Amino acid sequence: MQRLEKHLLEKMLRKRIIGSKHIRYENIISSIPPHEIKNLKKTIESLIKKGDLVWYNKSKKAIQLNKYKLKEIKQELMEEL
Repeated sequence: MQRLEKHLLEKMLRKRIIGSKHIRYENIISSIPPHEIKNLKKTIESLIKKGDLVWYNKSKKAIQLNKYKLKEIKQELMEEL
């Protein structure tokens, strides 16, 4: 698991961005340094393809954690420690 993937998943778990909660794509990108934006976009896309993140509303570009994969996500993060 990459550093950015781990950081993003931990942040979303801490803020409980699951179910009816979501965060807009632009808000995630605005919280990091400008030189990391390209890497973060690729990371978000790979997490969506992997199934860890899902679109809450694609037209508004809002994402959330996949509530059906929470156990797997938590397990992956615990293994990294």
